[in-house]
Formats: sequence, structure tokens, C-alpha cells
Amino acid sequence: MRITMSPQEYATAFRLLAASARHPENIQQVVEERLLPRLPKQPTLLDVGAGSGKVAERLAPHFSSLTLLEPNPNQIAGFKLEKAKILLEPLEHYHSPERYELVVCSHVLYHVPLSEWGAFIDRLLSFVRPGGACVIVMAAARGPTYELCRDFSETMLFGEQLLTTMQHKRLPHEVLPTMSGFVARTFEEMYTLCRFFVLEGCFTAEQLAALSEDEVRALDARIRVHAERCRGDDGLYRLEQDEDLILLSSS
Repeated sequence: MRITMSPQEYATAFRLLAASARHPENIQQVVEERLLPRLPKQPTLLDVGAGSGKVAERLAPHFSSLTLLEPNPNQIAGFKLEKAKILLEPLEHYHSPERYELVVCSHVLYHVPLSEWGAFIDRLLSFVRPGGACVIVMAAARGPTYELCRDFSETMLFGEQLLTTMQHKRLPHEVLPTMSGFVARTFEEMYTLCRFFVLEGCFTAEQLAALSEDEVRALDARIRVHAERCRGDDGLYRLEQDEDLILLSSS
């Protein structure tokens, strides 16, 4: 039986992710406190997988120019900034002689095959100027969002695989634990968000297509249980997400 999300459900999930996720604030804090003091004046930024542009928007006051790579035109459609250049392409299609003081890649590696992570990280670092830095953010293998996904899959990729890749490549790095999360006003919104995480992250299209009607109903029932657990005393629904912010410096 085919189980999918409708365009309206995708729109709801992306709206909730963009509106309430706290990783843009976390990245801003790390850049302002840890990186800007040692970067030259008028630094430049490359944001890989820029999404809705929330990270770039927060960092923009500190950078003379910004380049945003986002292959999904619907995601980045609402972002406008005079000193920003938006390219509708993924990192692997980006070819430029430009180098940047800061390269940011937030919540992108889930969409890259694990076997290609090493080459992907090398490509990120190839765009960092000497003395610059690269920041990579991923959901961590701990906390409520991790527990939600682990209830449905043992193979979903989290920050632990990224740290293993860094260690295998012997890349000097620093891990900064941070907290993010998502807020929904209604049960149906949180259910849609949980469903997005599960269907997009825990199953392949082939696995979903092979489910029987009974299995689909059981899957949806389990997702609803997780969504209901997110309800707070104030009636809002919250799903916290632990994240690892990985800081790499270019020599």
C-alpha cells in the first residue's frame, strides 16, 4: 500500500521546521562568540543547503557577502537580501573559484549517502579560506527526536555517524552540544511533523510501498502516540531535538 505525505502536509512540516527550530540562533551564538573575533573584517559566507534562509538571515549583519546554495526553490522563495546570492543547486553542482571565511552546512547530510560523507566534507572544506572555519550541524543521537526516530528505524543517520567520519578522516574538530526543537499549536500539526520525520527519515520509498493496509494503520497509530506525548500543560505541542554543532578550522 502506498503511504505518502500530501503537498499540504509537506508545507505544514516545513512551516513548523522553519518557524520554531532554534538551530539558527545556536549557530549565530557560536559564530559571534567563537569565530567572528578571529575572522578578518568584511568576511564572506557560504551557506550549503540554506533552506528558508533563517541561518543566513541571522548571520548577514556580520558578513560583507553571502552565497546560499538551496536546490529546493520553494524552500528559499521567501528569502531576499541585497548582498546575498542565491543559487538553486546542491553542493556537488557548485563550481566556483571563490573561497569563504565561513562555510555553514546545517541539517543537510541526512540527504547524502553515508558512503559519500567523507568526500562531501572534503568539498565543504575546499571552499574555506585559510584561517576560516566550517560549521556542520546535525541532530544528535540523544533526546526526544532521536527516540522518536529510533522507535521506527535503527539505521537513520545522526551526529554519531558524522563524528565517526571525522575521526576516520583524522580531521581536528570540536563538538558543541546544542538544543533545538519544534512547537505546534495543534495535535494535527505535531502529528504531521512527526509523520514527516518518520516517513522521510526512517523508511525508503520501497519499504513504504511494501506495507500492507494493516501495517500502514499500525504505523500511523504509533506516530499518533508519539505526537500526543508532545503535548504540554499549556496545550502546545513541543518536540525537543538535541543537536551536535561540529566546528572545523582551516589551517
